[in-house]
Amino acid sequence: MPRPRTTCAIFATFLIAVAFLACQTDTADDAAAEADMDAEHEESAESHEVHWSYEGDTGPAMWGSLDPSFAACDDGTRQSPVDIAGAVDGGEGELEIRWQAGDAEVIDNGHTIVVNVAEGSAISLEGREFALLQFHFHHPSEHTVEGSAAPIDIHFVHAAGEGDLAVIGVFLEAGEADPTIQSIWDAIPPVGESPGALAALDPRALLPEGGSHYRYPGSLTTPGCSEIVSWVVMTDSIAVSQEQIDAFAAIYPMNARPVQPLNERTIELRQ
Repeated sequence: MPRPRTTCAIFATFLIAVAFLACQTDTADDAAAEADMDAEHEESAESHEVHWSYEGDTGPAMWGSLDPSFAACDDGTRQSPVDIAGAVDGGEGELEIRWQAGDAEVIDNGHTIVVNVAEGSAISLEGREFALLQFHFHHPSEHTVEGSAAPIDIHFVHAAGEGDLAVIGVFLEAGEADPTIQSIWDAIPPVGESPGALAALDPRALLPEGGSHYRYPGSLTTPGCSEIVSWVVMTDSIAVSQEQIDAFAAIYPMNARPVQPLNERTIELRQ
């Protein structure tokens, strides 16, 4: 059964995350402030004050009405996630991933499991630099491919100095157990307690071998659904065991926003 969550516990966890991000460089500070203002690991202090969830009267269908700052959840035209179908050839990727191993901390923020990483990891996307701040998990996957969801996906959240975000999505499929995932699961603390510590965590271990990916402009997948995200969704997946899937599902049986209309956007396949 999912563990109980209280507003106080969630807010306490937010304060821990803010204290961690305050140690970043000036550029990362600006980006982290924007990310905290909107997201989740991607969520803001205001988002924590306004209760939202993944079901019922505070679920995704109601997000836009819960607070004026969540209006984009209803009114936005570039919302995420989406169903990935009909992708067009976008040519070469122009994506360089420069993640590195370092100490990390694991928190349960009441909506997902978040891994806050040390500074130093980044990506270059279309020639722009984005610093890796954290990554987190959704069950089932938020993006789907031709209508099919993976059991879990990971969102690696990066921020640019200008305040916009780039998020890399990786699908997790059932197969052999993954040791990096197990180390994260083993470090999950109870809600509201001190973060679990991870030494020398290498996020590169959670990337599929192939570099091909889908690209499209979108939004945060949590309130306030700000349309500031360049999405990169890897075409290949990594394997985790069914036991590892079940362990996450025991904490979060469902924490995925439904897919949103693509509207006039184009999904590109980059090699």
